[in-house]
Amino acid sequence: MSAASVLYVDDDTVDRVIGARHGALVLAKADCDNCAAYEAQIRRLQEEGQLGDLVVGKIVLTQPGSRGFKRANPWLSEVDFLPYTLLYASGEKVDEFAASRGTYLLERAVDVGFI
Repeated sequence: MSAASVLYVDDDTVDRVIGARHGALVLAKADCDNCAAYEAQIRRLQEEGQLGDLVVGKIVLTQPGSRGFKRANPWLSEVDFLPYTLLYASGEKVDEFAASRGTYLLERAVDVGFI
């Protein structure tokens, strides 16, 4: 796996992001143009080395394999805008936000001390 990659995760693999020293979990749905554009911007930032050791994963809430995550996070029903990003530090959620610009992810990662 290259450094410039967004992991596609599901209930069985989401801990690779949540349990990472610095992780960003992007919540998305399958037919979301903003989600696809956000992922492309994140990949560009990764390729440029701007996201450091941040492990970025994407869980597609409309795909099979996300039921456990949705059940464990009932607040998801309140999320009105996708993509929605959760930042984790070694399993602890430290930030969350709705955004569709990769630069905003970079700003928030800097704000919480990931970069």
